[in-house]
Amino acid sequence: MIQKLILFIILKIKIKRKGMINMNKKFNYKPLIEYTDYAGRKYIKPEKAGDLKEDMELFRENGQAARKIFTEIAKSVEENVEGFHLQKVSSWMNQGQVARPYLWVFLKQDGDTENESGIALRVFKNEKTKKVGISMEVSFVERKIGENTLERQNKVLELPIKNPLYYFVQFSKSKENCMLDRIEGSEKNRKKLIEDMKEGNIRKVLVKFDVEEIEKFENLEDLTKEFLKGFKLLMPFYLKTKDI
Repeated sequence: MIQKLILFIILKIKIKRKGMINMNKKFNYKPLIEYTDYAGRKYIKPEKAGDLKEDMELFRENGQAARKIFTEIAKSVEENVEGFHLQKVSSWMNQGQVARPYLWVFLKQDGDTENESGIALRVFKNEKTKKVGISMEVSFVERKIGENTLERQNKVLELPIKNPLYYFVQFSKSKENCMLDRIEGSEKNRKKLIEDMKEGNIRKVLVKFDVEEIEKFENLEDLTKEFLKGFKLLMPFYLKTKDI
């Protein structure tokens, strides 16, 4: 913990500018944006799809292209933050051969265990505007959860918060359906959530930063700079999850 705090103080989330070269050309977000329309759709191997063979081939091509674009974005973030390494990018479909509602990947430091919190990137589609964005968050992988994962994750409530950060909260009653509620990042809400936590009404609390509409950033450099703003804001919350 001390070493990570020293790293944080010395580097102050110092941004490495390597990787910014040749990033100012127009970036093609189209495959990633279009793939969100496949969310929840069942994939069938083309050779077994009969009349749907061509549709499934296109499905696969779009999924692979979307993952490639997302990986490129995530690598750009990785190259511009000190001490963090990109983990495996999620597949474009789950084990049930169904298109994921979003792609995701974690950034972690050396020494972080698989059940510890990290910094994650997740693709999302705004239900109202239908625009595709990417959120950055302090969270953990549910299937890797350990004995102290939730306790450490929920320490994010110990720090003050303000916009543009916000909470993503899973109340205990929502455990079965995995629903999370978006709650504005304010001191008033933080105190209320602390009380809810004490009463056993909350399972987990994430802290998030949204880049609402990725396609408004003409090039990868500008998009990366926006994520780095979020990274700086989220870093104290990430470090708080390392407290024992």
